[in-house]
Amino acid sequence: MCNVESIQKIANYLGVQPGRLGYNNEQVVTRTVKNQTQQGYATILSQLAKETPGTKDKQVVRVILKDLNQYLLTRSYFVGYSLTLADLAIFYAIHDIVKSLTPIEKESYLNLSRWFNHLQKNEQIQQGADLINFTTIYLHGWATGTHM
Repeated sequence: MCNVESIQKIANYLGVQPGRLGYNNEQVVTRTVKNQTQQGYATILSQLAKETPGTKDKQVVRVILKDLNQYLLTRSYFVGYSLTLADLAIFYAIHDIVKSLTPIEKESYLNLSRWFNHLQKNEQIQQGADLINFTTIYLHGWATGTHM
């Protein structure tokens, strides 16, 4: 799974230059583009995603978040009934996107927010990073009117 061939296929699918692919002395997959080397499958996939044409387009991001949210409508995890590598990969891949969402946007992706909040509370996943706020009380600061 974590090999040069799969990265090549993913890069081709995304329309991104794969660069020079290989393995380091520890047999960890590497990618070199413009004299910069990335190591590790997840790091390379993350970089490929960033280089994909159109990923900065907010409409594309909204569609992806909507699809993830819909998928989690009847599930607690992406694969099976417990935390898997798929959950971790998606969590770290969308972390910065979720962090940038407004409270209203987080609320519109309720299933994704539930899943994300559950994962971020795991200390091994959080690894000292600040928690992203998902409380609905926080929404009051964004409300435009006075509530009684």
